[in-house]
Amino acid sequence: MSDELYELTEVELMDMEFRQRLEQIEQNGAYQHYRPLRDAANEFIAWSKSETERVYTGISELDDAMRGTGAGELTLITGFSHSGKTLLVTELILNNPNTPLVLFTPDETRPLVLTKLTSALHGVGARELESRIRDDDKQAMELLTSTADRYGRLAIFDESVSVVDMDNMMDEVRNAMGVTPKGIIFDYAELLEGPDDVKSKMTALKAWGKRQKVAMFILHQASRTSGSGGRKMSIDSGAYGGEQQATHVIGVRRKKYMHMAMLTLLEEKIANASNPKSIEEYKSRIRQIETVDLPRDMDTLTVSLVKNKRPPCDLVDDIDYKIDSGTGRVRRISNVVDENGNTVRVSKAAALDYLRQRKQTETVEQHVAELGDF
Repeated sequence: MSDELYELTEVELMDMEFRQRLEQIEQNGAYQHYRPLRDAANEFIAWSKSETERVYTGISELDDAMRGTGAGELTLITGFSHSGKTLLVTELILNNPNTPLVLFTPDETRPLVLTKLTSALHGVGARELESRIRDDDKQAMELLTSTADRYGRLAIFDESVSVVDMDNMMDEVRNAMGVTPKGIIFDYAELLEGPDDVKSKMTALKAWGKRQKVAMFILHQASRTSGSGGRKMSIDSGAYGGEQQATHVIGVRRKKYMHMAMLTLLEEKIANASNPKSIEEYKSRIRQIETVDLPRDMDTLTVSLVKNKRPPCDLVDDIDYKIDSGTGRVRRISNVVDENGNTVRVSKAAALDYLRQRKQTETVEQHVAELGDF
């Protein structure tokens, strides 16, 4: 081997000087905004190994596509007024009893949230629970207190707040629980005090979540033109901005409103039509909606994933759930084909029972993994 010193090329010299500068930046924290791209690699490696640190919805299709909401990320839950957004949040909480969560809900009181959780968890209607407690039923009281204990890692703040108030409340939660909450739920974005418009509110909430290093779930009212009438949700259903800041957007809707809106439209068409054939077609569609579509979807909730920044950016089409009007609990609805080739929409338990009764063993095994409740 030659004893001559290896002479570095100009490119190699520049690369060595650059790496030395990066090391000085990392050691001294010389810049407020600039960070070497190598940091992004380290961040992704850490994120990939942090599955247990993320917050999941409990809906398998959404969780498979989203792979959880991590610290500093924002999941937007959007839908028109009374579309079921709060029902979805209730299910998220029910599915995370051991996860430290904070719920900011200026729209509902703490006792109301606890009552909803108790009804959904134990299958007891809120009206019945209230009546039994009024009559000094100790078992009913135990249902309420046991639910509060089961979800003791959930902190609820029901007053109007600004991001400064949220900072102070988070400090109190850390001190009381001894841990930093993994997830924050804000119901809903328009109620944040401070910024004037929704886009500014959303930006402030996302910045707050990144600073606090928590997963954010923000409820957001869809625009009347895009999200009303129970129509299928899309990326454009947010009102005046908000979806741009989100890593994920979950759409929530009630199909019954879509059917009701269609009935109104068809009735208007009949009133303005003169062609007998067209009138009969409109009447036929009305009969279909009134006898099949509307009764079928009267108590359903439909969820979809309409935006997903997580590569490969898979989206999830409509998933239907049946709402128990007494308890507020939702159960997955699936389609089963009977022996006559007819499609039947039923809950998981009913589907499996239906298939077992007909001794369709292979079909049962095939559907066990597919027919999942929350």
